[in-house]
Amino acid sequence: MRKLYLNQKVWSFREKFAICDANDRPVYHAVGSVFQIPKHFDILDLQDNRVASVIKQPMTWLPRFYLKIAGQQVATIQKKFTLFKPRYELSAAGLTVTGDFWDMNFTVSRRGKVIGTVAKRWFSIGDKYEITIQDDTDSLLLVGLVIAIDYVKRAEQAASSSSSTFNGSN
Repeated sequence: MRKLYLNQKVWSFREKFAICDANDRPVYHAVGSVFQIPKHFDILDLQDNRVASVIKQPMTWLPRFYLKIAGQQVATIQKKFTLFKPRYELSAAGLTVTGDFWDMNFTVSRRGKVIGTVAKRWFSIGDKYEITIQDDTDSLLLVGLVIAIDYVKRAEQAASSSSSTFNGSN
């Protein structure tokens, strides 16, 4: 079992994440594209080699992302329409995601067996997520999933904030 911590860098023009181990040593880092369509995040190893990408499909009613590891598409992450709590569908070899996406506390299972859990850490500057991984081969899959869902949440919060500001100024 392995724990990774995904930390969003707060004061950065580009969306950046540091992915560290339990001893706060860097394992990966992720960098979001700026002004590019489609929006994407590259997950890089310590030598700045791209090991995975999270790519947002442009022009969809509900957000959809593709996760590529070593150049191969391994998963699709699709937000589903719901009235209350957000729900995501992860299409990848027998994977299911259950839990509370809004608070970023959820479990990922493969054919009924838990492969990882995600928990948001609330008392930190910026967003910080603890990812518990049962098998290290699923690390990039879980990191990519967290990046995609975090991006959707932040985009929705920004849209909600700007529309309430706009409506309040009338």
